[in-house]
Amino acid sequence: MWKTVFLISCLVAAAFCAEELTYEDFKKATPLYLENDPDVQKQFPFLKMEDADTRIVGGEEAVPNSRNYQVGLYIAVGLSLGFCGGSLISTRTVLTAAHCVDGNNAVVTMFFGAHNMPPLASENATQIASSNIILHPLWQRNILLHDIALIILNEPITLSDRIGIVDLPTQLTDSYIGETVLVSGWGRPSDSSNSISPILREVTNEIISNYPCRLAYFGIVSPTHICLSGLNGRGTCNGDSGGPLVVNRTQIGIVSFGSGWGCAHGWPSVFARVTSYINWITANAVW
Repeated sequence: MWKTVFLISCLVAAAFCAEELTYEDFKKATPLYLENDPDVQKQFPFLKMEDADTRIVGGEEAVPNSRNYQVGLYIAVGLSLGFCGGSLISTRTVLTAAHCVDGNNAVVTMFFGAHNMPPLASENATQIASSNIILHPLWQRNILLHDIALIILNEPITLSDRIGIVDLPTQLTDSYIGETVLVSGWGRPSDSSNSISPILREVTNEIISNYPCRLAYFGIVSPTHICLSGLNGRGTCNGDSGGPLVVNRTQIGIVSFGSGWGCAHGWPSVFARVTSYINWITANAVW
């Protein structure tokens, strides 16, 4: 059976101390949602997840390795494992959401070059652990702003047809309104599931103006957010946190939050707008 030899620090999760995490342990990981944070729910009760659709909704299975910049992140959360998405932006830097990795003493186990999650032995996915995490200095859960972070790898990862780098925007004034974009991830495959999807899924839809998005979220959407239409029940809703929103293989957003009412009902999904953070990314990533 497939095994991993990642050891979680005693400072991170005492129950996992000095224990090998197995394929079965990774299968039990649950997606991390900003909407599940009690403080966030108290501040923004309309985000509370009840029967929300917490997955890539209205999408389909991605062609294996077609999104080779996609990274699977496992994070020790208390006595359990949480899961988020991320993207490879250089051979030593992964881009993700701050709310995925802002726990004290966070250690992240990352899988690269995988279609299945946890990866199958036959995939020969690359596994790397890192605690070198850089949060945006203005990130605050209580205002849902600046939800962006970098994870720095100790050594450069080897690129291949299975592991690639996503491009970052060069046109920083582009709003992308009306553009058809793609978001991918391993969010929950169904409402009845408590675990992530076993395969990478993706969905396409259009970017909408921040104005209707701001109305939908009672004013909490800012210019540093970018919103994906939930038209025809297609979007990310509350799942797939930290994953990439791309247009023509250029990443323009990072999955941040959604509504507890779910995009199966046409609600938009909200992302951190990458163009708002290019200077910060450039200054803090390792290239």
